[in-house]
Amino acid sequence: MKLVMIIAVLGLSLISSFAISDEDTSISGKAFPEVTFDKVQEIFGHNLDTDDTVLKTLLLAIGMDHTTTKSPNASQRIGIPYIIHDGPAYWVRRLQSGDNSLEVLVNNALLLLYTIENIPKAKETAFILLKASAEKGYWPADYYIAEVNLEEHLTQDYLSATPSTGLMDNPTKTIAKDTMARYNRCADMGFAPCQFRIGFWLSGSPKSLSDGLNILRAAIHTTRADTRYQGVLDGAMIMAAREIVFKGKQAGIDSVVREEYANLIKQQLAVLSESGNRREDGFAEDK
Repeated sequence: MKLVMIIAVLGLSLISSFAISDEDTSISGKAFPEVTFDKVQEIFGHNLDTDDTVLKTLLLAIGMDHTTTKSPNASQRIGIPYIIHDGPAYWVRRLQSGDNSLEVLVNNALLLLYTIENIPKAKETAFILLKASAEKGYWPADYYIAEVNLEEHLTQDYLSATPSTGLMDNPTKTIAKDTMARYNRCADMGFAPCQFRIGFWLSGSPKSLSDGLNILRAAIHTTRADTRYQGVLDGAMIMAAREIVFKGKQAGIDSVVREEYANLIKQQLAVLSESGNRREDGFAEDK
């Protein structure tokens, strides 16, 4: 579907959901808009506190890009705070008018993915908008597109760490190549989830096992060095450490290093267990 058609469809769907007023379309020009919890609830409900790993990680990627001093997108007003501050109708109207700037594409995609409104083909349209955003060099969009490709085309089981093995037809090979390129772009930006994906992908083949384990080690280091990943990549870090422990000998990783990762697994499992116990205690107190 061409972008101009998307604009027309999206405009009809969203305009009917979000009433437009002069207040909605006014812009204050704040660099870091302040938003209230009530306003968040009004537009997104509890959808920002999602259990969907991809949607949760997409928000993390957008936030990290926005706060990175070297980001090429520093001037863009991208993200949930800008959507709330300016009003959904403002962003929809800009897209409807033919504005294909990066901030307009991404913010309309976020509206479609997280709004409490029931909008037909919201996920499909968001995918197209984010794909267009990725073509403009926006790496968080590359992450999302790669994850959707992996889920829908390259794995039998989405919870699996690596794409399905076996022979691929030519269309699937093309998607696989595109997906790896997207993961590489966001991994180059230092985004740990993409580093994990590449590491798991490569470690699934004997020919690239050594490279895969080295990337997993780098991903673990990235995750542990940045507190913003806490509670987001715990499972991925444990899986990566296990991969290193069980396959490390084949790749020439010595026993001392493998033991370090075995201890890391124990530490992470203990942290997760303690966190689970605290949640259970909290539920008990609420009752």
